[in-house]
Order: sequence, then C-alpha cells, then structure tokens
Amino acid sequence: MRIVALADQHGHLPAIQPCDLLLIGGDICPDVFGGRLARNRPELQAAWFDRSIRPWLKALPATYKVATWGNHDWCGMRCPPPEDLPDVASATRLQILVDAETCVPAGATTGDRADRATVRIWGTPWSNPFMDWAFMKSPAELANIYASIPEGIDVLLSHQPPYGYGDHVYDPIRERFEHLGSWELLAAIDRVRPRVVICGHIHSGHGRYEYKGIPICNVSVVDDQYRPVHEPTVIELP
Repeated sequence: MRIVALADQHGHLPAIQPCDLLLIGGDICPDVFGGRLARNRPELQAAWFDRSIRPWLKALPATYKVATWGNHDWCGMRCPPPEDLPDVASATRLQILVDAETCVPAGATTGDRADRATVRIWGTPWSNPFMDWAFMKSPAELANIYASIPEGIDVLLSHQPPYGYGDHVYDPIRERFEHLGSWELLAAIDRVRPRVVICGHIHSGHGRYEYKGIPICNVSVVDDQYRPVHEPTVIELP
C-alpha cells in the first residue's frame, strides 16, 4: 500500500502524488479569516474547510482519505462536521478520527479471489498544553486517552509526536535543542507497536525516525515561519 502523509498545512493545499491512502495529521486550517481569529469564530474556519479542503480532497489522486485535527483546528473542536465521523463517512471521501479507529482495504489478492485485507488506523488530535489552543490536554488526561489505543492497529495517526522522535525545537536562550513530545504517547507506541506512526505539530521535527523498529514520521509540510518547505511524505507499507 502506498501512503502519502502530511501535517501542518495551515491552509496550504499541496500537490499529492497518486496513492492508495492519504493521511493528514492535523493543523489543516489557517487561523485568521478577515482579521478574525478562528478561536473566536470557528464557524468561519469551518466554512473555509468546506469551500477549500473538500474540493481539494475530491480532486486528489488518493483512493482513501483519513485525517485527524490539530491544535489550530478550532472548527474540529467546537463545530465538528458529523458527516466526517468514521461510522458515517466513506474513506473514499474523508474520515476524520478523534480518538477513533477506521479500516481501509489493503487490496491484497490470494489465488483466484481477492482477500480484502485491511489496514487499521487509529487517529488522535491532542497535544500537550501550550498557550491557548484547541485539542490540548494534560499528560495525565493524555495517558487515559492513549490507554484506549487498541493493539493490532497498523497506523497510529497523531497530531503531536512522541517524546524524543520528531519533537525537537531549538532554544536560542539555552542554545540547545529541547524535546516537546509526549512521554504518554511514546509509552502507548511501546505497548501497541503499530507498523508506522504518523505525526506532525513540531514543524522543525520533520523527518523519519525509528523507535524499537517502529518508523515514526513527522510529516509537517511547513517550517516554523509557516512556509511550505517540505513535500508530503511517501510511505510504502508492505
């Protein structure tokens, strides 16, 4: 299965290579609409999502499309579209996961018949607390949420990265890199052992990492100045 993954679009709509599965790791939307902040007017952000993201997704060469929200996506927290819930929506259109699981066909074939193996995806939008943003919880609350991640999933789609992997930022005062990821998420990864972890949130953490043989991909497409500097990440899932 060919996966294309990205996160931290912040309103950018990049070109996407043909793929079986498109994964979006949150921070989809811009923050300001006509001088009005999305945290104060989430319905404006929701309207932008409908008129910009949905046509963009519909035109993409991706068979299945699965996303989660991020800390800039106020519309997802305050006025989430019910038609995108995984028990309602078709993955060929869009499914948005909030601490939920979905499955998409992997397309495996055996002999003369198609054994439609599935890829299990679990998505979560939360981040560690930082200023006043959407989808943030304390480490203790996150530990309870991540405890619900089921074993046997193939893809863990999280907005924030785990501690130590794709989570580094440079502190100019201390003149060193600091890690801002989640210890609780790392513990969940250790317990569940998904085939791949997709995350974003920390723009400077873009890249591929590995934890005990598990690939962890920070797929942010923007830098710390919100400029689109990275292509969406292509992942071949055997």
